[in-house]
Amino acid sequence: MTRSRVAWLVPLALGVMAVLVLLSRASRATPHVRDEVVTALSERFQGDVTIDELQVGVFPRPEVNGASVTVAIGGAAGPEPLLRLGTFDASAGLLGLIGNPVRLRTVTLENLEILIPPGGLRRVRGSRASGVGPPDKTTTEERDTVPESAERPRTRLVIDEVVARAAQLRIASKDPGKLPRVFDIHDLHIFGYGGKDGSEFRAKLTNPTPRGLIRTTGRFGPWQARGPRTTPLTGEYVFEKADLNTIKGLGGTLSSKGQYTGVLERIEVTGDTETPDFSIDIGGRAVPLTTRFKAIVDGTNGNTYLEQVDARLFESHIHAKGSVVRTADVKGRHVTLDITIDKARIEDLLRLAAKGSKPVLTGAIRLRSKFRLPAGEADVSRRLHLDGDFSLDQARFTNFNIQERINELSKKGKGDESAGGGPGVVSRLRGRFVMNNATLAFSDLTFGVPGASVQLVGSYNLDSEALDFTGHLLLDASLRDTQSGMKAVLATVAQPFFRRKGGGSKIPIRIGGTTAKPQIGLDVKRALRPG
Repeated sequence: MTRSRVAWLVPLALGVMAVLVLLSRASRATPHVRDEVVTALSERFQGDVTIDELQVGVFPRPEVNGASVTVAIGGAAGPEPLLRLGTFDASAGLLGLIGNPVRLRTVTLENLEILIPPGGLRRVRGSRASGVGPPDKTTTEERDTVPESAERPRTRLVIDEVVARAAQLRIASKDPGKLPRVFDIHDLHIFGYGGKDGSEFRAKLTNPTPRGLIRTTGRFGPWQARGPRTTPLTGEYVFEKADLNTIKGLGGTLSSKGQYTGVLERIEVTGDTETPDFSIDIGGRAVPLTTRFKAIVDGTNGNTYLEQVDARLFESHIHAKGSVVRTADVKGRHVTLDITIDKARIEDLLRLAAKGSKPVLTGAIRLRSKFRLPAGEADVSRRLHLDGDFSLDQARFTNFNIQERINELSKKGKGDESAGGGPGVVSRLRGRFVMNNATLAFSDLTFGVPGASVQLVGSYNLDSEALDFTGHLLLDASLRDTQSGMKAVLATVAQPFFRRKGGGSKIPIRIGGTTAKPQIGLDVKRALRPG
């Protein structure tokens, strides 16, 4: 054998030996991978791990597959499932299978369920994979005395990318009487699983209410085994085609985008929304609505605490803060808001809330109100409660009949029957209001026109648009000055009944009918009442 052949055969022999060593170790890869996966999951989640099936294949390419994986963590009543997985397949390099940590390239999951428990978690006693796995005998008391840095598990399993095409996130309510929140997750990708600083992710999920598609990217973790609800997350989102019709009493298609950061049970969210066709069942008309908001969201139950909302409705600006929370034993959420309106026009608000194609009133408005919408099945108009006050310095009625009556009041107040029609403008329109069961009740409702002012109390029904008000018409002129001919003589006789302190006349009036056909006249019973 020549020297050149020997030189050629030596590296070949060494290569064959290396392959044989790798194959020998690869033949033992299944129990090695199983043990490392079980240990990694049990230490990461501080739970009981069960893997019914796990197989490692080397030829024609290295891969891992398995089925029926469960991770359970301790709860007040015993272990509670945290993760459930139907099947999984993973690709890997040969060295990744036999190394420490085990490194997998891409893991594809089928039928993944993530179940966030309601709280009261504790570590379970042990972990197993079909009866195999390292014991964990640390008790709750012992664990609580271990420094957090000492509890952080060493990396036994690294996955470059986890892919789940269809998964489900179920977040249990702290109230045992309430159903969990369920999110369907589509096309979930997790990058760099096993890192000490958590993992990056990309996902699409269906939001249950209002129903719509959310696209999000961000970072999740590291997992907090002592309390999963305190696991950190941060990211950005786009909310597409959210159907507000899935919320009883609302209508429209909402889109939103923004950022979030925090932990599962306290997520700080800032963003914008746009709803070009927003409507409520009180009025039924679609109007464009945009908002900028800052909120705190409890991701474990969906409760939202609105720290700041700046909304725009046509040219009107609305500011609000409050909460949207679940209530016991009632479907839906309870909405409570403090609303402030400083730069708005009454016609914009009426387009949203009132029926009819044309607002009955125009003008700049200031408003303060408590807004309360209890959860329930009834229409919004029946559940909505308002309590506040408003003022309009200059307002104009668009209804011809109402405008004519306003002009008539002005003429009578000035004692000049020949005065022109005028624009129907009223000043200092203000009052307090309470809304219950689709009816607005007004107190201290006042407004003025040239030569006269009106003081009213009463109600307006949003369903029927019926008016029911009583009050007084205060005229600067005497009754005689408002009439001519024989009517002036009769007015002179009647003047003592309607004399106003300081001069002029005070006439009891009643307003009925509807906004389309108002009926304004003398309240005869009160006019003839002594005193």
